This record gives sequence, structure tokens and C-alpha cells, in this order.
Amino acid sequence: MTTTTGHPIQLLLPGQAAAPEGPIDPFMMYVLHHTFRRDLADFAASVPVTPIADAGTWRALADRWTMFADTLHHHHSGEDAELWPLLLARCDEDEKRVLDAMEAEHHRIDPLLAECHAGFTSMASSADTRTRAALADALVRARQILGDHLAHEETEAIAIVQRHMTTADWDAFEEKMGKQSGLRQTLRVGPMMAKGLLPEDRERVFTRLPGILRLLVTLGGPGFRRLDGRAFYYISS
Repeated sequence: MTTTTGHPIQLLLPGQAAAPEGPIDPFMMYVLHHTFRRDLADFAASVPVTPIADAGTWRALADRWTMFADTLHHHHSGEDAELWPLLLARCDEDEKRVLDAMEAEHHRIDPLLAECHAGFTSMASSADTRTRAALADALVRARQILGDHLAHEETEAIAIVQRHMTTADWDAFEEKMGKQSGLRQTLRVGPMMAKGLLPEDRERVFTRLPGILRLLVTLGGPGFRRLDGRAFYYISS
């Protein structure tokens, strides 16, 4: 569907700060942002209530964190390597400052992700109350900083995308990102991206997906739900 201007109707998911109008339909980026917000909220809720002695759940949380962190790293590294450099060649000075801020914010997020990874690894091997408290604190900070970054990207950086990229540019960017992921990774991550979407939002997303991606989300669903349910048992039961 399109607006009266001929532009695609933009996807606006819960928690999303903005969806600037334009010729590009970055719906997969918005779905990823929804995934990152939801996952960090789930991790932050789970860590304080998961019993220290439940080693199985801590191992599941560590595995689920790796899935989340790898997906976020792939997303940010793709933007830094492919998206921002393309736009920088077309931007004015004010817009360049926004894109420079995007990359700088990625570098602020990376140490927090490493801190959380170390915490989950430690809890999975030898859990204790002090490590759990430090991990809970790191997750709160990561949620705030990543949330601020995602909102900044949705309001300002995507507006720049809409002003300076063509649909062919965007399709080429998404194709590169897809090739870097590969089918096996998509099979693992696709169901994670679909989790928690409201029925009407899920329908809007799935109507935009190629058939092969819809199939991969379906095929990967059972394995993902087993890990996800084990990891977040204490906030879902």
C-alpha cells in the first residue's frame, strides 16, 4: 500500500520513535529495532528473578544473549560499512554530523554489550549474586543507551535515508546484508524477529517478506521457541 504521495506506508511498531515518510520502505530495520528493544527488556527483567542455582536457565540465557548480540553486531557493522558511507557522499554538513553520531553511538554500545556478554558467560559457568547484580546493572544501562540510539536513528538518520537514497540503493543494501547473514543464520534469527509482534503488525510485516523468508521463519520457529522459553522461563511462566 502507498500514501497519496506514492510513497509506501511506513511501519510503526510499539516503542518506535518515528517512521519518516519517503520512497524507501525500511520495514525490516524497524522490525530489528523492535527486536532489540524487546530482547533487552526481557533480559533486564529475567536476570534479577532467575535463581542463582538454576544453571540450565543461565546457560539458556547466555545462548539467547549470543543470538541477540550477534544480530545487533551484524546490524550495526552493516550500517557502518555499507549504509553511512554511501549517505556521507550525498549529505550536507548537518546531515553528516548525524551520521557521524550514529557511528559514535555504536562505539558507545559495544563496550556495554561486551560487559553483558562477560556477565552471562560467568553466570552460565559459575553463578553468584555479585555477578548477577553487576549484570542486571549493565543491562539497565545498555537498554537506556541502545534505546536512545534507536530513537535517534529512527527520527534523524532514517529521514536522511529517505532524502538521499533510491529504492535501488536500498534494495542493494538489503541484498548485501542478506548475503552476509546467509540462510542458516536467517533460519535462526528470523523467528526471533517475529516474536512479540501484534497480529496486525505481523500481518503487515509478513505481506512484505519474500516467500523464502516466510518459510524460514516458520521452519526455525520450534527451535527458537524452545531456547527462548527456557531462557525467559521466569518471566513467561
